[in-house]
Amino acid sequence: GFEPAAVDDSDLLIEDRWILSRLASVTKQVTENLAAYRYAEAARELYSFAWDDFCSFYVEITKARFAVPEQRAVAQRVLAHALDTLLRLLHPMTPFLTEEVWQLLGSVASSRGLTPAIAAESVCIAQWPEAEESHIDAAIEQQFAQFQAVMSAVRNIRTENNIPPKESVSFSVRCDEPTKALLEPMVPYFDSMARATATSIGPDATAPERSASKPLEGMEVHLDISDFFDVAAEQKRLTGEKEKLAKFAKSINGKLANENFVSRAPAEVVEAERAKLAEVEEKLAAVEAALAKL
Repeated sequence: GFEPAAVDDSDLLIEDRWILSRLASVTKQVTENLAAYRYAEAARELYSFAWDDFCSFYVEITKARFAVPEQRAVAQRVLAHALDTLLRLLHPMTPFLTEEVWQLLGSVASSRGLTPAIAAESVCIAQWPEAEESHIDAAIEQQFAQFQAVMSAVRNIRTENNIPPKESVSFSVRCDEPTKALLEPMVPYFDSMARATATSIGPDATAPERSASKPLEGMEVHLDISDFFDVAAEQKRLTGEKEKLAKFAKSINGKLANENFVSRAPAEVVEAERAKLAEVEEKLAAVEAALAKL
């Protein structure tokens, strides 16, 4: 049922503006890296975008919109445009796969794009995409990066505690006020994508009595597992996390205790190591607190 038509900015939802921003950023980065012969870096950027952003998040978010008549068409058009661009970016690295998908995409959307145009007969003669820098929105990308981090934590805790995907869960996020402001508009997506309800977000958010926790950079995610609680399994998981963080902290401390490193390394490198140590120690304290609670 795809029908090509121009997509107006006013019709874009927040997830559309996010994927278009990421697409423009990645197009710019990949083009620059290929021009400088940094093929491995270009490949890493494309893998991360294709798997983490496009497939795991944007495709999943837009599934619900296909059932809403007034949202379906824009979702289809942005999906087709993003996939078209992604195939052209990937083509130098995976030519046979991208040609196959290009032909399949052409069979349902021969004319596509935010301003529709007939697609090239083959991806290998299609024009290399240009980064639409007007689409780049650092604030939205930061907002979704926080959302993705919390969503991944919720999904990981589910997996680690063998909670079936169909079971509804609730969680809280302890974070600062700026992060709270970024996460709160994303609350409906946690429910639609992970059957997870956010009960509290912000500096005052507390962990449920029986919870599984995941420390993140500047955040703590606590998922209520009262109905699925396995004390031994959670202790084992947290102990493993504690040992890993303690080992990492010891490694950084050893580096900072090395007079040769501190005196010879650039000041910004030493400062970065100190910041990294502070972050690790913060995560370690959160894990130890969760263990003590158990």
